Amino acid sequence: MAENSSDRPRVLSGMRPTGKLHLGNYIGALANWVKLQDKYEGYFFIADWHALTTNYADPSRIKLNTLDVALDWLAAGLDPERSTVFIQSHVLQHAELNLLLGMMTPLGWLERVPTYKEQQENLATKDLTNFGFLGYPVLMASDILLYQAQYVPVGQDQTAHVELTREVARRFNSMYKTDIFPEPEALYTPSPKLSGLDGRKMSKSYGNTLGLTEAPASITAKISAMSTGGQRIRQSDGGDPELCPVTDIHRIFSAPEMAAEMKSACQKASIRCEDCKRAAAASVCATVGPIYEKRMQMENNIEQTWEMLRASSAKAAIRAEQTMVEVREIFDLSHELGTVKRYFGVSAEDPHDLSQNAAWWNIEDQTERARNLRDQWQSKIVPREVQLSQDSQIVFSSPERELEEPFLTARKKRVFVAASRDEQTGGSWEFEIPAKSYEVWTLLAWQKESYRLHDFILPQKVFSLPFSKAKKSLKKDEKIPVTVRKEGDRFLLSIHGSESVDITELLSNYEPLQ
Repeated sequence: MAENSSDRPRVLSGMRPTGKLHLGNYIGALANWVKLQDKYEGYFFIADWHALTTNYADPSRIKLNTLDVALDWLAAGLDPERSTVFIQSHVLQHAELNLLLGMMTPLGWLERVPTYKEQQENLATKDLTNFGFLGYPVLMASDILLYQAQYVPVGQDQTAHVELTREVARRFNSMYKTDIFPEPEALYTPSPKLSGLDGRKMSKSYGNTLGLTEAPASITAKISAMSTGGQRIRQSDGGDPELCPVTDIHRIFSAPEMAAEMKSACQKASIRCEDCKRAAAASVCATVGPIYEKRMQMENNIEQTWEMLRASSAKAAIRAEQTMVEVREIFDLSHELGTVKRYFGVSAEDPHDLSQNAAWWNIEDQTERARNLRDQWQSKIVPREVQLSQDSQIVFSSPERELEEPFLTARKKRVFVAASRDEQTGGSWEFEIPAKSYEVWTLLAWQKESYRLHDFILPQKVFSLPFSKAKKSLKKDEKIPVTVRKEGDRFLLSIHGSESVDITELLSNYEPLQ
């Protein structure tokens, strides 16, 4: 599994480019992303491919909208020096992982996502009976898993998407016996209520928004014309602030003292609505005014912003490729010829040479090291014509029990693979074998000094008699100690202190697995 390039936990989130952002976008997500930069390693992307799932018929504004979103993000405080801010379609690994995960994601998982039918109803004027719209949760999962993000900042209404991503990661790791993908957790962000100009939810489709980078004069004019929920037709009448959308603005943008003062004054009818709105507009402009000014400056040098996005996308692609190298190995789609060369009789690098895996010897967990050695043996040493399989449906109670599960040959022989407990000490290697019935043992003996791996393939006739005797002398479920000792050019096997047997001819001899 690729390592985190930062000591900070990694978060990832994105937005579809639908044009300039409004204050609902800022309060609901962007303001929180800016804060997260200090604590987390942030990956924030403009999801232009996601935009096509519903706007595929008219893609003419995709790039313009992408730049609008990028400018708003940067003006609001997302810092490309502290976070990776990039464009989804510039990192082709998103599409590659989406394709591969789509191969193993059940159709029923996609159909049950709540927003699938909701958006079809809300966007009834669009034809959403397309593959891309049905499969967008897989693309979303790919966005997250590609960077092995630990957290995804979302609102409560997006929990289902994170849970689907967790299910995809869990299924992948279980099916292919790996831990490439961590199961990301939802990082719930505070999302205070902010109504639109007409009291409904702030949305571009309602035409009731206040733009994040809108000119202060325009914001002031819009707030001055806001609905007050049908209250205080006579300004001498007191009102209920909770029924007025202007109260939401004060609660979010005004100082707590001012918000409380405006609320009390409304109830007592000691302030006119126009004065309350004017104060609300001033509070909003105090926040968005500097953002507006910064955006205006960046618009004057748009090429510099675009080049930054391209460079940051290239940086994201480097991190994404680290994950895809591992994923391609799982699907046997790596870009290197690799061990397939031995199928065609081409001499390859010596697979018994572990010098490229020197870091394994620093792993204190013997179970993890044993798994690495076994994977090396299965993927790079076992001859291509030898077919080994394991039951992918078994759920193991522990990593140790997983290593006890045998491989099966094409003839259904049960093959137990054991790695030595430690490097060669005193000229011998120590193993522990479960007191179970196996037709073949494979003993993997490793040497730290030379970084060599020795593999002995032992048919049952070699170990059956001393193994049976050892089982009788040990307690139930107690593992049987096995030793391989090197004397000159010979290798000798002893089972629980039994008389030694020469197994030199069984070194890398795969006939028992045929």
